[in-house]
Amino acid sequence: MSNYIVTKKTELESVEISMCSDGIMRVMFKKKAEINSEVFKQVFEKYNEMVEGERYPFIYFAEDGSVVVTSDGRDYAKKEEFSFPKVCNAVIVRSLAHKLLASFYFKINKPVFPFKVCSSMEEAEDWCFQEVDKLHRANSA
Repeated sequence: MSNYIVTKKTELESVEISMCSDGIMRVMFKKKAEINSEVFKQVFEKYNEMVEGERYPFIYFAEDGSVVVTSDGRDYAKKEEFSFPKVCNAVIVRSLAHKLLASFYFKINKPVFPFKVCSSMEEAEDWCFQEVDKLHRANSA
């Protein structure tokens, strides 16, 4: 795991959002969180306040693996994909069943931004750093 400090942090009932010194936004869904469209709306508003127009990679993970995203939450997140700037999105899943479900969902609902399902924080961080490097190389070309 990379060494970083949390430079900005905000907390909602179901979500903790951390902007970190390594340039990654980490989004932790709290225990037994149910994420619907209203929660996503609040979360996206907080993202915009925190990032102040800059693009960041985002890592999403559940505190205990029990997060549930409702169908209206998934629909809202897809519809509002451009509502905040981002480099990429990584989702950490711990079980094979969840990994298969996440991979299947994202094959059907193809994200516009780079997206990866990861098994660990380290894998997600490494991939996010690679995506940032790709963006910097593309911008300097």
